[in-house]
Amino acid sequence: MSEAESKKSAARSGNPAKREAAAAPAKEPRKPAKPVKIGNRWAAPLMIACAVIGLVWIVAFYVAGNEIPGMKELGSWNLVIGMGFIVAAFGFAMKWE
Repeated sequence: MSEAESKKSAARSGNPAKREAAAAPAKEPRKPAKPVKIGNRWAAPLMIACAVIGLVWIVAFYVAGNEIPGMKELGSWNLVIGMGFIVAAFGFAMKWE
């Protein structure tokens, strides 16, 4: 007897348990649950650090830019460096979940 015939005859069986088993759809095997992805733990501290460094860089340039040896040679590029750190902080904010 083939599988189709056995299912057909089980569905017409007088045994209620056998009839229910034949009528019930086959259960699919359970798939393992996917692990929950945890966000990048390093993104938030790095974001805050970059924002603070950028802010401190710009404030230090405006307050004592001429007295700090490396900043005097950079001139107005100090603003670009400080803003670069702040832009990097926004980049890390996008990585933070």
